[in-house]
Amino acid sequence: MSEYLKANCNYWAQGVYDNHNPESYVFRIYGRILSYQFGLDGTGGENLLDFGCGSGGNARFFDSKGFNVFGVDQSAIDIERCHSRIPHKKDQFKRVSPECLKDDNWFPDTKFKIITAFQVLYYLNDFDLQNRLVSLHSMLEDGGIFIATMMHSSSWYYGMSHPHENGMRFVKFHREQDVGRENLFLNDHYINFTEGEEDLKNKFKIFKPLHTKGYYDGVYRDDQGSEKHLVFIGQK
Repeated sequence: MSEYLKANCNYWAQGVYDNHNPESYVFRIYGRILSYQFGLDGTGGENLLDFGCGSGGNARFFDSKGFNVFGVDQSAIDIERCHSRIPHKKDQFKRVSPECLKDDNWFPDTKFKIITAFQVLYYLNDFDLQNRLVSLHSMLEDGGIFIATMMHSSSWYYGMSHPHENGMRFVKFHREQDVGRENLFLNDHYINFTEGEEDLKNKFKIFKPLHTKGYYDGVYRDDQGSEKHLVFIGQK
């Protein structure tokens, strides 16, 4: 495994972020895009894969709407949390390798109407990202919807970083909010920042772009800066 993948894997394997509930951008994307624009409100039991599902907060929201949810993550701790939070879909949540192969297919008997990848794909370098997108594209139904978010270069994390290779930057984290944080033993890791809309569209060129101008941000603490994320919504 490459240096950067190992560092990112070790960071998330700590289970430091336990998300019980969906984030606000998930509500908005569901309401304004999936339900309102495409009529995908969950009542049809559509298959939905949450790539990088973490501890299951977002997946649990989609499950509550009626979607047939699946999820994968490289963190064993987080997959166990998913099993606990969505026990009736336990077999549909799997721990997977962080390494990216074009022919990865964790649920070979299932095609997905929707694949989401919230705040996860920027932990892959340019080469691995393209391999992962090929595999996710192959898991989508024809006409299926793909939703991903990428960290913008205006994020305050960018100022803590320096260039690595293949689009990655090594982020040497120094945040007051991390001091004494439970279970946080490793903090520094790698991020692939996105420069703007054209960079976003180029990274996701395997999909037909539907919405590429959207973004969200959130600053909730005085010791925290911008965490701007760009939103890509595309179709197979």
